[in-house]
Amino acid sequence: MTSTRQLALLGGFREVPSAATDTYVVGALIGGVNLDLGGAVLPAGGVTITKVSVVGGAHVRVPAGCRVEVQAFNLVGRKRILLSRGDEHGPLVRVRSWGLFGGVHVED
Repeated sequence: MTSTRQLALLGGFREVPSAATDTYVVGALIGGVNLDLGGAVLPAGGVTITKVSVVGGAHVRVPAGCRVEVQAFNLVGRKRILLSRGDEHGPLVRVRSWGLFGGVHVED
């Protein structure tokens, strides 16, 4: 199992990996996560992305055919999921976003 962890007071996390890790954890006072997995090879067990911040959202691009689960609490912000039809046997991407200001946007 591999993981990527990022902690910052100001600023977020942006990555365009060719091979995704199992877990991404981003913590920031002000800042979000921008993760482009569209061209990445995903692990067989799927990917879990967790973002915790006071201000900042989560923008995640996934490969076509993925299954996506989103859990989020944001006092101000919305949840947008723009996906084509997923494959019921496709890899699972879990997005967990916790914060006061900032939404969640997931697309393929």
